[in-house]
Amino acid sequence: MSLDTTQPSREILDICDQLQANYDPNKTHWTMDELYRKIFDDPRLKETTLSLEHFVKDMDWIIRLGLITFHNDMLHLDEFTRHRLVQYFNEHKDTVED
Repeated sequence: MSLDTTQPSREILDICDQLQANYDPNKTHWTMDELYRKIFDDPRLKETTLSLEHFVKDMDWIIRLGLITFHNDMLHLDEFTRHRLVQYFNEHKDTVED
């Protein structure tokens, strides 16, 4: 897999980590809104840490990089994609500035 060498931000890596952590083998197709709500609309969180606008912008970056596919307004998050996100996160987590 040939990925863009552009250095990701901490926010991008956090989203990659959240995406793979929210993988559900029973649901592999998601809208942006569904994934955003699943990750950030948790009543246990005191405040949302990322706006929907920033999430969509970051997801566009992740899609352009080829880590997740987007077709017909649906994101495809399957086992292969989950492994790709984990690999990307692990390869870059030590090089991102906090």
